[in-house]
Amino acid sequence: MKNYLEIGEEDCAGTQRAAQPLVSPGILSALHLVNVHELQDLRSALAKGFVPPDLEAKLAKLAKESLLHQFVEQNCRLFIALLAAAEQRSFTEANPAATERLLRVLAYVRKDDDAIADYKPNGFMDDQREVRAATIELNDLLQSFKQWRLRHQVPRMWAS
Repeated sequence: MKNYLEIGEEDCAGTQRAAQPLVSPGILSALHLVNVHELQDLRSALAKGFVPPDLEAKLAKLAKESLLHQFVEQNCRLFIALLAAAEQRSFTEANPAATERLLRVLAYVRKDDDAIADYKPNGFMDDQREVRAATIELNDLLQSFKQWRLRHQVPRMWAS
């Protein structure tokens, strides 16, 4: 399974050209806009067990918006839960590269002034693209985490 959509193009003579990546985390990703300070600030907050207030406020706002916004919010919360479980060493399947990728996506969503500023019309399209690329790339890990969560965390919630 490919982790991007492909489109074929026709040249002037009507000959089909090779498919080109439409969305690819490695090529069209805007995650390079996240700087080291932003990444470390978010890593530090999550390691202490809390979501920074600005990110929490953004996620709460997204939860009340369109399906696109809700997709971003719900997956960001999933990423946060996975990172928390990995930090506590209770979920051990996440490797450092995967956690770094999720952290970088969260830091990108946290930014207001990214590739498409969040205050502009369609300002969350780029955030959605980055979240979607991460969910596709890390699908096996995310599914494994969801199953782990149902086995280990949910029963404790019901017991409380």
